[in-house]
Amino acid sequence: MNDLMIKSFTSYVELKKQAHLDLDTERDLEMGQLSRTDEVNLSNYFHKIKAVKADDIETITNLLIDLQNMNEETKITHGPKVLRGLKDRMDFDMISAFRKVKIVKAKLEALDKFNLANCKLSVAYAEGTVVDRTRVNMTNRIEVGRGTRL
Repeated sequence: MNDLMIKSFTSYVELKKQAHLDLDTERDLEMGQLSRTDEVNLSNYFHKIKAVKADDIETITNLLIDLQNMNEETKITHGPKVLRGLKDRMDFDMISAFRKVKIVKAKLEALDKFNLANCKLSVAYAEGTVVDRTRVNMTNRIEVGRGTRL
């Protein structure tokens, strides 16, 4: 009986040691355990994300708010000259918004290509790694946000 207990205890201890070794070797993004190269890689990527989000998406949001306000004005206004002026302003804002959307779409496609190129750069950034998942999730979040705004 003692022999069985000793064998089971030693196997338990070895399994526990192996689990600790696995935890020590595996880096985790949520716990902030990235290597220096991963941090530099993600830092460069976040700068590119910020460039997409900062100006263009804010401008599109402002244009859409202006369009909604002008639409409300057309419901109140009855003068033909004023309506024509509002229509011209709305057309101009629509064209501006479409141009900005095309620019944002092109930047997002460039980010997707950049993500694919990054996967091929090193085994550490291959598909399914922490860095790759972070990059893909951030790009998808911006694309979904762009779709809901429009």
